Amino acid sequence: MANVNGKPKGSAKRKVNRKLDKVRLALFILFAIVVVQQVYTIYSLHQEKHQLEQQLQELNKENEDLSEQKKLLEDDKHIEGVAREELGLVKPGEVPYVR
Repeated sequence: MANVNGKPKGSAKRKVNRKLDKVRLALFILFAIVVVQQVYTIYSLHQEKHQLEQQLQELNKENEDLSEQKKLLEDDKHIEGVAREELGLVKPGEVPYVR
């Protein structure tokens, strides 16, 4: 019901205010849920970034080690040393030494 001025009476006004309060609360809860999801997503992405950076460092170290190993395997003196030490090979005319 409306009073003479066309404004809602007290109980009708309270009903409208209650509905508005419920809508505001629902919007606030929805906003809070969206914010929490976004914060969680950002946190997860930071964790993944950190793990990937660690993995990159490990792979770079492995790459350096493999590059050094490749250089050694391309070095004739190193290959000769391995052949003598591990395989017991000798050059022609040398006397093999047995330990």
